[in-house]
Amino acid sequence: MFKREEEQLNGYKNEFDNIPVSLESLDQAILSGFNKAKTEERKSIRKKRSIYSFIAAALLLIGLFSTIRISPVFASYISEIPGMEKIVELIRDDKGRLAAIENKYYQELEVSSEVKDGVNVTLDGTIADEMGIVLYYTLHSEEKQKSMMVEKVKLRAKDGTALDEASISYGAPHESEKGQHSYSGEIDYYFEAPLTAKDYVIDIEVQGKEFSLPFTLNDFKKKKEYFLNKTLELEGQKINIEKVIVYPLRIAVYLETDPDNKKQVLHLDDLRIVDEKGGVWGKISNGVTGKGSYDEKQEIYLQSNYFHEPKELYLQLNKAQAVNKEELYVVVDPERQKILKQPEGNMIKDIRAAGNDLAITLKVEEFPFGMFSEVLEMSGEKIEVGSNYITTSSDNVQESGVYIPGLSSRKEPIKLKISYYPSWIKGNEKIRIK
Repeated sequence: MFKREEEQLNGYKNEFDNIPVSLESLDQAILSGFNKAKTEERKSIRKKRSIYSFIAAALLLIGLFSTIRISPVFASYISEIPGMEKIVELIRDDKGRLAAIENKYYQELEVSSEVKDGVNVTLDGTIADEMGIVLYYTLHSEEKQKSMMVEKVKLRAKDGTALDEASISYGAPHESEKGQHSYSGEIDYYFEAPLTAKDYVIDIEVQGKEFSLPFTLNDFKKKKEYFLNKTLELEGQKINIEKVIVYPLRIAVYLETDPDNKKQVLHLDDLRIVDEKGGVWGKISNGVTGKGSYDEKQEIYLQSNYFHEPKELYLQLNKAQAVNKEELYVVVDPERQKILKQPEGNMIKDIRAAGNDLAITLKVEEFPFGMFSEVLEMSGEKIEVGSNYITTSSDNVQESGVYIPGLSSRKEPIKLKISYYPSWIKGNEKIRIK
């Protein structure tokens, strides 16, 4: 039934395959997503309901995920559900959620609110498990809008069950230069404890108007839990892996860096799940990527392979950011605009203090991370800071900036605690999960 369409789509895919693409540029874009995911992020898409929308959605999958073959069943599923192409656009960077749709774990909701001043909200559907609920929505306006956004959200169980929220993201404005009548996005909720309720209400505020939408969840798929207590080691630095839990929405890797390490492991750049055929499930590109800091127990979140049942499954790591433990702080004198201390290698080339803004200049290729997590007095007392920013010029000079109230009148040096740094340890570590 879909043979002709599939042949045509594969023809388009072959054309895309011949377009030169810089993998390093793609890596940079993805890593930027990791860093931005600590705040909140949204995406938008025009709404179309036609066979061309189905083709576009399928083309996204074939073009961007050559490892996933679009079956006639999946193609039919996408084409039969109204508006499904916009959901595919939202999740195209997440293999786990695509697999959830392919295995019909996506739940249609189609719950619409009342219209207020020409605006209303529709809950299109959800993918949920015992630890998380992802809701896909559409904002509608009778008049074209150049910008719309979800301003506030509140999820509550109908029966009053307390929800122990771990994280929520719902994001930035949806924008269009010409204006649109509708915008689509997602709201991601994750919880500290497993969900028990099935009936919920979500309150969504848009353009100062609040909409309450009820919905009921289907039964969840059960988690898959693997207790490992094994160690990954890069250049003598050990990362102890306690367990891996696979949920339909994501994989949680529970780990802790060894306290006897000489270096502080900051970030596991390419931690991933692989199967015996080379299939890869990497880090989440849009959303919360982990919990905990490098000096305590952590949870790292990967894309889910829940609906894939390989014979063998491994956790693999080749690269991690790390610095010597005695070099975890950069010390600067903002008054004299001097660097007093930094990690070996002298990657930081300059500092600049202008008013209450402090900018650190770093000469490095493709490092889309904000380097510092905290600003402190020399005594160790924490200094409250404002906004952060990162800019990178064409000659690979990065500037990391932070707003520090009272900086212009400060006479003493300050310490900047490193959270990311362009210094790596490498290896070829792989431990078997199943």
